[in-house]
Amino acid sequence: MMDLITQYEAALARGEIDDDRLQREILTHMQNLANEVSKSNSSWLFPFIKPRIKGIYLYGPVGVGKTYLIDLFYDGLEEKKKARFHFHHFMQQVDFQLRRLQGQKNPLHKIAKELAKSTKVLCFDEFMVHDVAYAMILAELLQALLANGVILVISSNIPPDDLYKSGVHRKRFLPAIAAIKEHCKILHLNEQRDYRVGRAPLFDAYLFPLNANTASTMETQFSLLASEYQENGFITIQNREIPFLKLAENTVWFSFDILCNLPRSQLDYLELAEKFDTIFLSDIPALTVNHTLQAIMFIHFIDVMYDRGINIIISAEVAVEELYLEGEMKDTFKRTYSRLLEMQSVDYLARHPKRELKEFITGNP
Repeated sequence: MMDLITQYEAALARGEIDDDRLQREILTHMQNLANEVSKSNSSWLFPFIKPRIKGIYLYGPVGVGKTYLIDLFYDGLEEKKKARFHFHHFMQQVDFQLRRLQGQKNPLHKIAKELAKSTKVLCFDEFMVHDVAYAMILAELLQALLANGVILVISSNIPPDDLYKSGVHRKRFLPAIAAIKEHCKILHLNEQRDYRVGRAPLFDAYLFPLNANTASTMETQFSLLASEYQENGFITIQNREIPFLKLAENTVWFSFDILCNLPRSQLDYLELAEKFDTIFLSDIPALTVNHTLQAIMFIHFIDVMYDRGINIIISAEVAVEELYLEGEMKDTFKRTYSRLLEMQSVDYLARHPKRELKEFITGNP
């Protein structure tokens, strides 16, 4: 593989990134891991003696380049048995497999064993555990993956010891934390700068306040992207009909109340990201302490769209930095605020081409 620092310096020369000493230190660890993986494949002892290779758990504040570094490592890794997932999409795949294996004994162990056949290095971006059901699944699945020799490369906003902190039945999740700490090098990207802030803005990607001019600009931009479109109909997502305002081949327009004011799962957003390149979302109110559900849905929506490289055009009541000032999800929303800033920039579209979803199990465990 090309040396990661060489790739990093090439990106610097193209003006895509800023030089960062801490990022270079992380890349050194990633390069060492890539070398170990390559060496294990060429060893004459392999597969009779499988070397124990530690993965990486990389954590740090929002916007410091964790996703960029994970992608740089993944894209440059010559290992063919590799997979990269955003956490939400991975859990969608696990849910599907659990339904398929319903009634069978130890389904998570079967899923891990089958995944290990096709995946030696598994990269997770934006690893987080808030939901009790996901916590119980991951507690068993992560240990099973590691037991089957899968090497984990994980990015997260929080250290391993704080995963699922104060969650229900957290004691049952502690073995997964112990397994991560045993099988991964814990690296802290302790950068204080948010690299998503201050990028050259993409004209009219976030419109406020809500008035006639904003509505007219949204209409104009949609018409520029789609010469032919339907108005006020329904689209089927996850076998449910969802009303849209406008619909074209690669572009769709929803109101905020439809996408984020009703209980929805990441599966809805993943399917939308699969179908469309650009999504318009209009009439976002200023979110308050009374909008916890809406804030959670909007966080999930932006996470999925950012990971997939989807272009988002938004109209809102207030400026992005005023969108959610107080509430239960305030700390988590910092990531969303950071991502919204980048998604309004010119180089978001250049650096985030639409990412294809990967399915991880095709056989029958």
